[in-house]
Amino acid sequence: MKKIVTFIMTTIMAVVMLFSFTACTPAGSGVVDVTTKTITVGYTDYAPMNYEENGVLKGFDTELALMTFNALGYDVRFKLIEWSNKYSELESGTIDCVWNGFTMNSTDEINGVKTDRTEIVDFTKPYMFNAQCIVRRNNVAEITDIAQFAGKAVAYEAGSAAVDFVDTLTGINNVALESQMKALQEVNAGTADYAVVDIILAKANAGKGNYANLVINEGLEMDQELYAIAFAKDSTLDEKVNIMLQAFADTGVLTDLATKYGLENVVILDGYVA
Repeated sequence: MKKIVTFIMTTIMAVVMLFSFTACTPAGSGVVDVTTKTITVGYTDYAPMNYEENGVLKGFDTELALMTFNALGYDVRFKLIEWSNKYSELESGTIDCVWNGFTMNSTDEINGVKTDRTEIVDFTKPYMFNAQCIVRRNNVAEITDIAQFAGKAVAYEAGSAAVDFVDTLTGINNVALESQMKALQEVNAGTADYAVVDIILAKANAGKGNYANLVINEGLEMDQELYAIAFAKDSTLDEKVNIMLQAFADTGVLTDLATKYGLENVVILDGYVA
């Protein structure tokens, strides 16, 4: 394993040089590559992980996926998906992985049964810490107890880790949406009172730009989560990606990329390979 890691690390600088020409390609156009193998990455609109700026797909996960799969010899394509359809997209083969701030230590309902996500897909080792949080407008009361949600409209992304928390609430008006950004927009517009979203997304957006009137609710402590990349069961790619992530961590590439997006305090830099 160590020999494999050492070999891959010697290719990283060449990959980064290639990436400097491909990171700003138009969203969905992928990377010009001489290989014939193609990986299709499923994602949702989620700054700072995957998002469009002036028609260009950017973000921490976008850049890391490009670098990783280029190093493994793949052309990369990105497909915008609805989060609630992530498993059907993987199973049908319309995407090869989900690389989009995917919380591995959570559950989803499969055939009416709450099921651990690790039983549904193959995950890489975790590469980032996360947690759910509550976002509200700055003129809306802070929540300090879950009983205070009663009678309120609570927005969240359908099929996301937020569902585990929302399911503990009673007497609320559920506002299930296709993305976390939509949940923020509902609160921003005043059509929902609170949003339950990833804290990474909240910190990147609340109080800034079009979301200047949004704040993170500090009154409730939420459980820690772990982001990982998901592949269909029995994939051979998860371990290869683990090796690349450790190589990027060992050479400082992962730290530099995390710092670029303000994520240097939550990125995981060790433990991808034994």
